[in-house]
Amino acid sequence: MEQVHDEKILERYINLYHIYEIFDTKNLTFRLYQYERGEILNYNRDFSNHLQFLVSGTVQIYSIRGDGSRYPLCLLNDFTLLGDMEFCGETSLPFLVEATKKVMCIELPLYDFKNILLNDNTFLRFLLRSVGHKMALFTESEASFSNLEEKLLHFLKYDCPDHQFQGVEATVIQLRCSRRQLQRLLKSLTERQIIEKKGKGIYRLK
Repeated sequence: MEQVHDEKILERYINLYHIYEIFDTKNLTFRLYQYERGEILNYNRDFSNHLQFLVSGTVQIYSIRGDGSRYPLCLLNDFTLLGDMEFCGETSLPFLVEATKKVMCIELPLYDFKNILLNDNTFLRFLLRSVGHKMALFTESEASFSNLEEKLLHFLKYDCPDHQFQGVEATVIQLRCSRRQLQRLLKSLTERQIIEKKGKGIYRLK
């Protein structure tokens, strides 16, 4: 994790995502941080004390099972608020947020602003939409499918731009299956002409 001390880059991201418009509150303090692939965003940055806007890159949210294995919840690669659920619950949640590639986040420390933001109606409406979106993602990830094929086809049809995904490893995480299971299924669906291979690790629904 490294703070980026470049006001021009910070302002560019703020303006790109209209972050000032999320708040009625003025004179908020924003900082820009960069995380490398594999870093845990909430390892040293407790989301109960900070809000972070994901403005570049991709993060994976997961928990750790009792046997030490990962339990993936979702991948986020769009403009997203991190720390929204902690803001509502006033406690840290047992989830880890890991950068799967280089990530840029705009941080808002809450030490001086949380009580003010609790009365900021514009921000609270944004917060509600953000929490609702995450709950929908978590619920969808737990949706009941009779088999992996149904789950993959649903993923391609409803979650992938242009019904196409790129990257077997990321899809393994999203579908919670083994690489071997996914590769076997991709081969079968390709042979049955349900999907087509567009390139290395790139598949598209026909």
